[in-house]
Amino acid sequence: MKRVLTELTQECELTAQMYISGLEKKEIASLKYKAVSTINNQLQEAFQKLNVKNGRELCRKFYERLSGIEFTFDFSPVARTVVTCCLLFVLVVDYHCERVRLRSTKTISRVEIVFRSRARRYDYFLV
Repeated sequence: MKRVLTELTQECELTAQMYISGLEKKEIASLKYKAVSTINNQLQEAFQKLNVKNGRELCRKFYERLSGIEFTFDFSPVARTVVTCCLLFVLVVDYHCERVRLRSTKTISRVEIVFRSRARRYDYFLV
């Protein structure tokens, strides 16, 4: 296996890679035949040496080193506005298509029939 986080010990790096891959701390402990507290200590050591705050940053740092590309999420206000407008447009189009699809549907599901009949019964009690 290729070493990516070279400032960590091999044991600590293996624990970090297992954690990055999505395993829970208990699962890592059982796979490595270690105590959960040992796994916690190894992850805390990895966080300190790599200067990261949480598992998400650890994952990002790992994949940055693996790919050689630095990931940044610091977008300019113009880029954020463009992305927001595109997502809003997709949401509006999806909503419109859903309304058209519901209007064109002639059949009423059994659940809707039951719901409507119960609603009518409750209307009689309210009057």
